[in-house]
Amino acid sequence: MRQIQVFEDEPARIKCPLFEHFLKYNYSTAHSAGLTLIWYWTRQDRDLEEPINFRLPDNRISKEKDVLWFRPTLLNDTGNYTCMLRNTTYCSKVAFPLEVVQKDSCFNSSMKLPLHRLYIEYGVQKITCPNVDGFFPPTVKPTITWYMGCKKIKNFNNVIPEGMNLSFLIALVSNNGDYTCVVTYPENGRIFHLTRTLTVKVVGSPKDALPPQIYSPNDLVVYEKEPGEELLIPCTVYFTFLKDARNEVWWTIDGKKPDDTSIDVTVNESVSLTATEDEMRTQILNIKKVSAEDLKRNYVCHARNAKGEVDKAAKVKQKGNGCTQQMNL
Repeated sequence: MRQIQVFEDEPARIKCPLFEHFLKYNYSTAHSAGLTLIWYWTRQDRDLEEPINFRLPDNRISKEKDVLWFRPTLLNDTGNYTCMLRNTTYCSKVAFPLEVVQKDSCFNSSMKLPLHRLYIEYGVQKITCPNVDGFFPPTVKPTITWYMGCKKIKNFNNVIPEGMNLSFLIALVSNNGDYTCVVTYPENGRIFHLTRTLTVKVVGSPKDALPPQIYSPNDLVVYEKEPGEELLIPCTVYFTFLKDARNEVWWTIDGKKPDDTSIDVTVNESVSLTATEDEMRTQILNIKKVSAEDLKRNYVCHARNAKGEVDKAAKVKQKGNGCTQQMNL
């Protein structure tokens, strides 16, 4: 199971993964069938599994149906947790690691941050404070404060806090960064805080998306070689950003993939990204010692994305000997 991370000194609610990933029925069905859900944990750097103490002051750790609650967490709650569903004839359990993470006053921590992409200059877009459902009832109206990095978001030109949402009027590359929402709510005479940080990355807009553009080979460059020389031809292709796109570049030699030929050829690929995650992908075709026959072959660079497929042949020829024949008068 993947590691669950929560901030120190904040509430945390963890659903038993059995009902989310492994079993077809829910907790209520299991409970009605006479099954009991039991929680255990193994402290950090320990091997002994022990029952969770649900009799701490203020009910700091409690269980409610299939949810394990911390109100709030402490650093030493870090460990491996197990939820087990059983009766006299049946047993199913799953373990998962829980890490309680410290943060500084600017919300910096070792927490793995979710990434949210916004499209550049694409009209109003928003992000939503994540993973706060279920902490308080709908009748409770929490206070939400948004930050960019360490700075409270107030009177920003194109970023407007709207409760659980943060609206970007026109997203720009300058909006890249970490955004934090702090949700404050009361419960049984106590005040709790939920801190959620996510990374915003502004990427190319779908309205600007294009088929691949081949920069090289092109009509301006001729690869003129003598037999025995090294032949290097770059296939350089520009891809505009497309969400979940599969960008592909490949060579063919006389209509075949290089691996399907008898030619001693290698192909090396490199990839670079622009600020808005447009992609430049280069495949260099390399023949260490080109033969006269190789110089007559057809070398074609191909590229494909969700918007289309293109290709371009390289101009390859054998060098002349530099002599011209004089005509007899």
